[in-house]
Amino acid sequence: MIKDAENIFGRRLNQARLVKGLTMDELGKRVQPAVTRQAINKYEKGHTLPDSRMLIAFGSALGVKPDYFFRPFTVAVDKIMFNKKAGVSERVIVSIREKVREELERYLEIEELCGSSTVFTLGKKEVGTSDEAREYANEVRTKFGLGLDGISNVIEVLEDNGIKIIEISEDGSFGGLSGYANDIIPVIVVNRNLTSEDKRFTLLHELGHLIMDCPAGTEAKKIEYLCNVFASEMLVPSTVLKGRLGNMRHDISLAELSDIQRQYGASIDTIMLSLKDLRVITGRRYDGYLKKKKLFPDFNAIVEKSLFISETSGRFVRMVYRAIADEIISLSKAASLLNTSVDKVRSQLQLV
Repeated sequence: MIKDAENIFGRRLNQARLVKGLTMDELGKRVQPAVTRQAINKYEKGHTLPDSRMLIAFGSALGVKPDYFFRPFTVAVDKIMFNKKAGVSERVIVSIREKVREELERYLEIEELCGSSTVFTLGKKEVGTSDEAREYANEVRTKFGLGLDGISNVIEVLEDNGIKIIEISEDGSFGGLSGYANDIIPVIVVNRNLTSEDKRFTLLHELGHLIMDCPAGTEAKKIEYLCNVFASEMLVPSTVLKGRLGNMRHDISLAELSDIQRQYGASIDTIMLSLKDLRVITGRRYDGYLKKKKLFPDFNAIVEKSLFISETSGRFVRMVYRAIADEIISLSKAASLLNTSVDKVRSQLQLV
């Protein structure tokens, strides 16, 4: 039997299977010719090594190139915190973790090759109340040089400040997660299929998880609430909301809210919840808003409509093409990092 640290093939086979969300039985049926669950188990534990025929068969069944199975592990992802809806299966959670590990390995490799690492300078701060969460959000805004303006691109701001952003495609049951790679590298993962406003909120909610230290014994529900307050304040500072809408309101027009949504990239739901927490509107008025959304589908559709420009992480791709331009890596290495074909990389490479 091969030691676990040396069992690169078995661990990579296990990772690729988990990324696809397959059981050993399901993978065995995909492989041509089919193999048993027991055989898959022996491969993953290092009891058996594949011949070239089986290596190609596994690669075909899992959608990876044969050399993937022998790439050393360089990233340990731990301390992961999920922002997810109820009902997410353990299989989906495991799949997401392995996708994150795989994406991070490529991200950190190209960063090292380009010498483009960024420094994470935000420290942990104890936060136990909503006022403290808002105060810390404004401190972070100041450190990021944002003033009271809207954040034009949350992803770029976070990446420029040393946080690795990984986007993965999942269904609506998954929002985001945060944690650390190799114990020290902050990572935020977000579902790229979220609306622009929800994605921005999720990213900043997860930033709250990374940098806010709630007192021991704080209930999970309260921690989530404080992270929501932090994210809301990061998107639209309280002083802006009160400056635009006043200190106390009964009725607010949709036009007023939509204007803030367009400028600051926060959903109307987020804005309304902030107004309730800041006591600009009463709890009863907020409950009435939620009831109206539930009773009138047309109103709900207008409120839920995304109005902010979609944003994605482009730093990783930029670093890969920079490495090609600087002749640090080959086209085939770039294709491997981008998980695409050499022809596609070549077609998109236009040196000026």
